[in-house]
Amino acid sequence: MIELRHVKKVYSANGGETVALDDVDLTIEDGAVYGIIGLSGAGKSTLVRCINLLERPTEGQVLIDGEDLTKVKKKRLLEIRRSIGMIFQNFNLLEQRTVEANVRFPLELAKVRRTTAAKEVRYTREEMRQRVGELLELVGLADKAKAYPSQLSGGQKQRVAIARALATKPKYLLCDEATSALDPNTTQSILGLLKNINETLGVTIVVITHEMKVVESICTDVAVIDRSRVAERGKVSEVFSFPQSEIAKELIIPNLIRSLKSTGGKKLRLVFNGEISDTPVISGLALRYGIAVNILYADTKNIDGKTFGHMVIALPDDGEKAELVKRHLAAQNVIFKEEL
Repeated sequence: MIELRHVKKVYSANGGETVALDDVDLTIEDGAVYGIIGLSGAGKSTLVRCINLLERPTEGQVLIDGEDLTKVKKKRLLEIRRSIGMIFQNFNLLEQRTVEANVRFPLELAKVRRTTAAKEVRYTREEMRQRVGELLELVGLADKAKAYPSQLSGGQKQRVAIARALATKPKYLLCDEATSALDPNTTQSILGLLKNINETLGVTIVVITHEMKVVESICTDVAVIDRSRVAERGKVSEVFSFPQSEIAKELIIPNLIRSLKSTGGKKLRLVFNGEISDTPVISGLALRYGIAVNILYADTKNIDGKTFGHMVIALPDDGEKAELVKRHLAAQNVIFKEEL
């Protein structure tokens, strides 16, 4: 489990200070795919780099499985870092090394050891070769072992970076805008690979992104960062269905918010959860009560295999009919909020 407790990060430059993180509390449970979203400059990348202490917090604690990284000695920190893999937007591959040599590099650098009943011993060359082969098979690049990064596509480069990050068998994988440089089809392919790694290897994944589709596709939980603080957090299905903070609304349902602001009169904002999204709720109003409803906005998305939807409808001017609309929606277990 990853825990951030009252984490603050302040950068000093040119006689001034910039607060990148301010009193951040987060708990990331084992087995989760945890998304962290926010506008540029909100503090997302600083946060993920604090998790493995690439950035040391100015204040607060970073705990990995109950052990505070800010207090351990350097040797122990290096050991813990082997359990935390990381991939980046720009791949960061070694251009002069082949694909297999790139994947093997963390094993060579860390001098990875295995434990026998009697002692710890270094992996042999054959064991390293075997591990690299397994990883290239996992990411679908077994036939590219002898290729160089310059011979690969962007998606293939990211697959190599993922294999390299998994070399030391980490428990956690940090992804800092890992799909931002990729086209939509390649992005979906990489997200599918990450989801498979999470499900088959049990690796806990932290995803830093500004792309809502990434969170919808693979994340179980999400935190929204705004101006260095956590504005909102929770299950993706909950936060994306009914975002509470202004920044979450701006990121998750921008078109809906614009729709609310661009039309007059009283309106209802509806949320359809995964259980009732296929129910003909609005047409039922016309068929059962003879009330014609003007739909101002509608959108659906797939989250964790279930369909969720948002809708904005104009309430009838007739107060009695407006109340009837609300009662009908409540009876259908539709979450709604009145808007002006």
